[in-house]
This record gives sequence, structure tokens and C-alpha cells, in this order.
Amino acid sequence: GFHHLSISTLPSTSLVQNFHEHFVYIAVFGPAFFAPFVLYGEMHWTIIGAYLVLFDLINAYGHMNIKYRHPIFTSKYSPFQYLFYTPEFHLGHHAFFRANYALFMPIWDHMFGSWRKYTKTDTDKLLPANKQDFVFIGHNAGLAHFLTCPEWDVYAAYGPFRTFKYLPYSVEFLFCNLVGAFCRLIMSCYTCSRYMINETLIGRVICICRTPIDYIKPSRYPLVNKDIVKLIKSQNKHYGTKCFGLGNLNKMKQVNDGGQLISDMVKADPELKDKDIRVWTGDTMTAASVYHQLSELPGFDTLDSIFFVGANGKIGNAVCKHLLTTKPNLKIRIYSLSHTLDHPNVTYTSDLADLLNHRVVVLGKQLGVRKYSKALAPFRGASSKKQELTPYKCRVILDYTVPYVPIDLTGFHNIEHHQIAVLETSPDSNFLKGHFDIGFGLEQHQIYPCHAGCIINTLYDRKTDEVGEICVKDMMTMWKRGQELGLRNRPLKF
Repeated sequence: GFHHLSISTLPSTSLVQNFHEHFVYIAVFGPAFFAPFVLYGEMHWTIIGAYLVLFDLINAYGHMNIKYRHPIFTSKYSPFQYLFYTPEFHLGHHAFFRANYALFMPIWDHMFGSWRKYTKTDTDKLLPANKQDFVFIGHNAGLAHFLTCPEWDVYAAYGPFRTFKYLPYSVEFLFCNLVGAFCRLIMSCYTCSRYMINETLIGRVICICRTPIDYIKPSRYPLVNKDIVKLIKSQNKHYGTKCFGLGNLNKMKQVNDGGQLISDMVKADPELKDKDIRVWTGDTMTAASVYHQLSELPGFDTLDSIFFVGANGKIGNAVCKHLLTTKPNLKIRIYSLSHTLDHPNVTYTSDLADLLNHRVVVLGKQLGVRKYSKALAPFRGASSKKQELTPYKCRVILDYTVPYVPIDLTGFHNIEHHQIAVLETSPDSNFLKGHFDIGFGLEQHQIYPCHAGCIINTLYDRKTDEVGEICVKDMMTMWKRGQELGLRNRPLKF
């Protein structure tokens, strides 16, 4: 069942079962409810409540994924090794499956010959509890983001953000704004997952209590930046952390000029200016990921043009510059009213529907689902065959915006919309261990390039800030380092 797919368990794993597994659990453990009635002829609701609480607590304890080696449980002369289980014993059941069946009392496995020794070895190289070398500073991204917290819903910790089809964004963001305002009354930030980098360093994701509305209203930008610097100051004070990465909206050009303002504020702060604090966006790795995802497309060598939304952003700008250098005959059509790239192969348009005239479309800026729907509405149901009156050439839309929001392509049967700029690492990799991948709207063992880029900067002990515009020359260096550490672009399935 689904429950036993987990090898690296969490306390919340104890609550995760398939629909049919719930019936098995009820059949096995439900009869215990009637024990007091059978023995004493009476029952009280407090007994049922106490049983449920104790059962869940002990069950969660068995899934804690820790090594507990006190002699009271390990000595062959101690009766407790038979009467009460340890997390390590139950991990053996998840690892071997057909062993260590007893949920609470190992004596049954000893009696029936199903006991099997399991030794947890991945904690032999534990680092100090107060060690924290790098912090990735995140934020809330909406109501669906709340639901990715395992404490709320263990089923949503991985996978795409859930959408609320009939809930307008304005209502969702307003609700999140109220939650954020309440949270700021009692805390300035909340800590998330902690993970190990190359078995020598510790990274952590910490979010400031800011929600989407804080990044929509310009009047709140100074408050966002103030919270970021406050977090940097507190983490440096308590843990000596010097390396910080800015996640998604925390490095918006409108908010702080791509992290440049945060870097300036840190250098001007009396408490931080001499602490060797480094601030990174990780966007160099994102640009490298987007470029390689494009260059690895089938038929890319014969591609004559692409349509680009968001090319004026620093990531899109860097990708376009590198494309124009490595593929000098490629023509780039940019959707924008402002002209920032001056090149004979670059043209601009304000007609979003023009994307249908290009086989490959790249999205690096969120325009809103309704804007795409309005632009494409007149062409829905059109044929992609040249002999038709309303042909279209577009075949694939590559999207590196975060969070990824699918476009309604009803009526365009030959166009595929794919999320790109997502990196993968193997489960047995020494580069990243722990829950670096929870709550980002991605699958297990996947990571956004900006996050990975900041981690690589930490590992290579980069001495300078990575803010503002992207250095195109650094893209290939960063990509090579990522590959050496086992990172790769998530393959596209056409």
C-alpha cells in the first residue's frame, strides 16, 4: 500500500494510508475499543479518547526515523526490547516489508520468526544541531502553498500546487493576507525544511510572513525588504549564518532591483556590514537551466525563430543574449512594449496571439490566464495544417515562471505546455540529503535552479553577492558545477 512506499519516514507517515488500508487498520486495531466492555461490562468515552491519542502518539513515534540505542532497548537481558518497539525496529518493516510486523511489541516477531535486525546508518555522520551554513529565504505563494505543509496535508507535500477553480485569486490572496497579518503579530518568520549539503554543510528554508498581496502593492515593498534584512540579522546572530538566497518574489526587480537593494541594505547595516554576509538570487543557474532546456529540444538545430514572453527580465535577457551568440541565425520575437535588446535578429510585438506563428514559445513572465485566453480565443479550433485558412505553427510552450500555472489550450490539439527549469537529483546523491524539496510544488528529489544555484554558491564558498543583472559568462560555469554534483534538467515528455 501507499503507506509502505515510504522508506525515509516522518511522524506524519503514520497517518498516510490507501483507502483500503484504513479498513485493514480498523479491523486490526478497532477491537481494542471493546476490551473494557468485555472485561468490565461498561465503557466510557474517555477510554476511547485516551486510546486514540496514545495510539497516534506511539504510532508517530515509531515513524520518527531516528536512531535510539539506549541499553534498555538493546540489551539482550532487557525485557523492553521485546515489549516496546523503537523507530529503528519499525524502519526495518518499511525497508524489508516482510519483517518486523509488530507495530508496538517486537515479541510477536521474535516468536513467529519474522524479526529482522535493521541498522540505521544514515545518521552516523550527523552534524551539530546548531549548524546552519545557508538559508534560502522564501515566502507564502497563496492558499495552495499553505496546503503543502506536511503538518496540514501529508499528501500535498510533493507535487504541483492544488488550484481552486472556483475561488478568484483576489479572494484567495485577501485570505492569505489576513493570515499573514495575524502571523506577523506573533512571529517574524517561520522555519521550514533543513537539509545537508555534500555531507559537510547545513541548509535551511526559512520564510518571512509575507503573502502575494505584499508583492503586488508597491507601498509594502519597503516592509518586505525590512523583513528580509531582519531575518538575515537574526540568523547571523544566532547561528553565524553568512550565506543567504532570495526565493522567487523576494528578488523581484520592482521590490528590490533583483536583490541589489538587499545587498546594499546589508552593507549599510551597522551590525551586518562587517560580518561577510553574502546575498544570492541563484538566477545564473536558472538562466543556464532554461538555455540548456531549449538547446536540447528535438529539432532545435533547425529552428528558425522563437517567441519569448518575459525576455526583458534578467533571466530572459541572459538566455536571449546567449542564444544569439551560440545560434546567430535564430530570430527572437519578444512580446513587450519596451525594447531592451538591440540586435538585428530581435523584433518586438504587442500582439500576444503572434505566439501561434512560432514553433517554440518561451514564457518567463506571468501574464494571467485570462490574458492568454482572450488573445487565443479567436483561433480556438483552428487547424495547424498549412492548407487551412487559419494555420498555426506553434507546437510547444516552455514555461519557467513560478508558480507554474497551466494555460487553457482547449481547441489547440497540437500545442503542448510544459514547465521547464526544474532540476533533478538522484535519491542516493551525497550532494543533497533531507527535505530540500518539500513545499515547492515539485516532486520528490526535484529543486528549482535558483535554489540549487544558491546552494552551489555556498558549497564553492562564493565570496561575492549574486544580485542584479546576470553575467552570461557565469552561466556555463554554474551549469558545469551543477552537473558535476549530479544535477540535471527534468526531462520533457512529449
